[in-house]
Amino acid sequence: MPDKIKSVGFDLVDIARFKRLKKGDPFLKKVFTDQERTYCFARKAPAPHLAGIFAAKEAVLKALGANKFFFKDIEVRHASSGQPEIWLKTKRSNGVYISISHTKITAGAIAIVN
Repeated sequence: MPDKIKSVGFDLVDIARFKRLKKGDPFLKKVFTDQERTYCFARKAPAPHLAGIFAAKEAVLKALGANKFFFKDIEVRHASSGQPEIWLKTKRSNGVYISISHTKITAGAIAIVN
């Protein structure tokens, strides 16, 4: 965990926005990496996972500065433990920590940068 926090980002999204999206949707291809889409659509209900990853990307953008990265520059991967990890431009980011959670209605994420 970070010794000194430089910035924090948070985002909360409505899962319903993601329920109507299908695998080939242009929005998904624009925002999510191939690995993220594969991860989400391997789940029985992909919408909460899509929403959670979207919220995580938004939180990271807010913490790092929205003009520094594009959505696809930020990838959410999961360690074998299930813990989400942030990869920036295909490299594991050791300075960005993320937590994702969701209910039946919303998904949220917080990003901490040290």
